[in-house]
Amino acid sequence: MFSLKDYNYILPEELIAQEAIHPHHYARIIVVDRQTGLIETQSIFWNLDALIPRDRVLFLNNSRVLPARIPLKNVKITREDGSEWIIKNGEILFCKLLSSGLFEGLVRPGAKFRKNTKIHFSEWNLQVIDMSDTGRILWADSISIFEIMKKYGELPLPPYIKYTKEKEQDYQTSFAKKEWSVAAPTASLHFTQKLLAKLPQEKKYVTLHVGLGTFKWIDTDDIRDYHIHWELIEVSKDIFWDIFKLKQESKKILAIGTTVCRTLESLPHLWKSLSNTQKNIFSENVQDFWNQIAETINQEKPCISDVSLLGDSFFFESSIYIYPGIDFRIVDDLITNFHLPKSSLLVLVSAFLGKKETEKLYEKAIQEKYRFFSFGDGVYIKS
Repeated sequence: MFSLKDYNYILPEELIAQEAIHPHHYARIIVVDRQTGLIETQSIFWNLDALIPRDRVLFLNNSRVLPARIPLKNVKITREDGSEWIIKNGEILFCKLLSSGLFEGLVRPGAKFRKNTKIHFSEWNLQVIDMSDTGRILWADSISIFEIMKKYGELPLPPYIKYTKEKEQDYQTSFAKKEWSVAAPTASLHFTQKLLAKLPQEKKYVTLHVGLGTFKWIDTDDIRDYHIHWELIEVSKDIFWDIFKLKQESKKILAIGTTVCRTLESLPHLWKSLSNTQKNIFSENVQDFWNQIAETINQEKPCISDVSLLGDSFFFESSIYIYPGIDFRIVDDLITNFHLPKSSLLVLVSAFLGKKETEKLYEKAIQEKYRFFSFGDGVYIKS
């Protein structure tokens, strides 16, 4: 159950979706019973109003993808020794803002971008200040990196999808609002405004800004040893009251995507990290509810950092890593895409549905020629 090799599978290349279905809500979906692992039905997202029970509450991720890929075509660079090079076909991929003007990014070709290398454009320069574990620390001289992305950037489609400008509009959800992600919450791509209007269930929004770590393969033989990436999350402070109320009313929480699942399952950890002053803004009943849940995570590694309450929202970073054996405390149902082999997302689904049941599901999806990954089809795991 904890060996990485058990989370590998062979996928025919033609099943990797290179383009989105139009309209997006016509993508296929398999409905699976979480308790038995049995397939209930096969349908399309447009029919979800008949497939999702009325007592479910949908939680969606409203993060917006940044134009984080900056192409470098025939761009001059100058190294510390004064030598000059022309980058004919490269790129900078924005990853994380560190401070005003300073950011972390991936660069290609990496060997050309040594420390103190300057990258020259017609009206602005970038400089490599330092190396990081994953890329480079870069300084934007006299211009905001967000201005650079707005003017020159492209949406960073996943590496297994051939980029075209036309595909960018398909890689943004219909309700994207808060710009900061460098990858889309892809399960939400299926939820067009027409589908959302058709669904009678209550809908709530959270914000998890997706990082490039979502595409990384697990790199440890034992999946429990893997250190997952940190992600920035924003939730309304009222979410603690909302979930308390939903559970009291015996309603079930349906997470649209693994990003929402990680956000909601981070909440008990967030609650545990709050000060008494922050907890005291809630009633005793709400505090008792969350205290009881938080007591069950005493043996798990801390996965919350940089917590702040600004206005009506909590901001924090989470590195929650969910694998088989980890309990789900908040999420009841999950809608998600089909994920890469050896990925933390596949491991999360295996934890939610069961490892053997997930293997059978993926075998069925391959047999039925479902479309895989970001532009692909989906699965509804229903409790």
